[in-house]
Amino acid sequence: MSKPSKASEFLLSRISLGISKGLHNMKVLCNALGEPQKSFESIHIAGTNGKGSTAFYLSSILQAHGVATGLFTSPHLVSVRERFRINGKMISQSELDSILLQIENTAKIANIEPSYFETLTIAAFLWFKKNKAQVAVLEAGLGGKLDSTKVANGCIAAITSISLDHTEFLGNTKEKILKEKLGILKKGATLVLGNLPKELLTKCPPHIKAKKITPVLQVGNFGKIYIKNAELAWTVAKKFLNSQLSTLNSQLSPNSQLKFNAASTRKILKKTAWPGRMQMLKNFILDGAHNPEAAKVLAKCLKEKNIPPLPCIFASLTDKDTVGVLKALKPHISVCYPVLLENPRARSVEEICEICKKLKIKVMPFSKKIQKPILITGSLYLVGKAIFELSGKYGELREFRGLHNFPNESLQKKNPQSLL
Repeated sequence: MSKPSKASEFLLSRISLGISKGLHNMKVLCNALGEPQKSFESIHIAGTNGKGSTAFYLSSILQAHGVATGLFTSPHLVSVRERFRINGKMISQSELDSILLQIENTAKIANIEPSYFETLTIAAFLWFKKNKAQVAVLEAGLGGKLDSTKVANGCIAAITSISLDHTEFLGNTKEKILKEKLGILKKGATLVLGNLPKELLTKCPPHIKAKKITPVLQVGNFGKIYIKNAELAWTVAKKFLNSQLSTLNSQLSPNSQLKFNAASTRKILKKTAWPGRMQMLKNFILDGAHNPEAAKVLAKCLKEKNIPPLPCIFASLTDKDTVGVLKALKPHISVCYPVLLENPRARSVEEICEICKKLKIKVMPFSKKIQKPILITGSLYLVGKAIFELSGKYGELREFRGLHNFPNESLQKKNPQSLL
């Protein structure tokens, strides 16, 4: 394995810093680097589940309308480059390295230590500014009130869903988590809400509620929940395009749509699939369900498709409700094959086996001769590893070919065992 570049070494050194509790570092960096987040309009996407797909669908819709659209998401599946896209195209490694070195130098001068996520957020701002993005769709990383993306001037904030996850940071009730997520909303911005229960809707400030669209939308991911996420993206795009044209009109190309176009939106959504989430390949179903709510959604989607119980390659982290996830998926698992994530927070194979036995889920040691089709779930880290190994075999995963594995917010082990 080649030695990491200086830029990669800097980014890797950020992981051990953990999560920053505040916006001080972001404000200092943005100020020192010329306030790049003010060079484009921003739309924030927050929530527990469904943020990534909603953001992905929304960016695709805006791009189809001729708007130069940046997209910042997390976590990545294989390469950190996936987190940065403009009009669907990932940032190049050379561009990312150059920006990271610029941030490292600025941070040294300012005498601050930005976290991994803060570093990537400011990198996105700089890249969007450099490439003249007109709008950036920003997926919040954790919560909202103190999330690094909040320093951007969001004119719209969307909340996808609320469930119990990251309770050690956001609170142990849905009401507390909602309050944290709503913190992403800037003064004067429009709030758009997705799949929230009625009892939480009453606790929200004035908002627009995404509604069912007829005829029913079609998207590249299977499951009705992804149609709901697409409806949320539709609602946000319509609000943005019909209210922002006065500021964007002079920058749009002559052939652009000058207002929200339902036909082109339907067309682009039909062929848009968010990778690794409810994604059906010839011999595999990939989904990063890592909390009980997401697992229930996956179970519901499998039931909707009338898919019989499947052999399941499964992994989880110790800070996740593995019991709740497996309990939700039990009717859809014929045999569970636990594997160990390349992550210091990984739940051991032995622990997963014990949970399966208590839930009366058949469990067997991992084997590369598992009968197909196979369900791969329990963690986005696991799904990312599967995508890395499958990308050369499936055209749906072609964008991952040639990418280099790079750790997410948690360090990974070296020389990982092949999964498939």
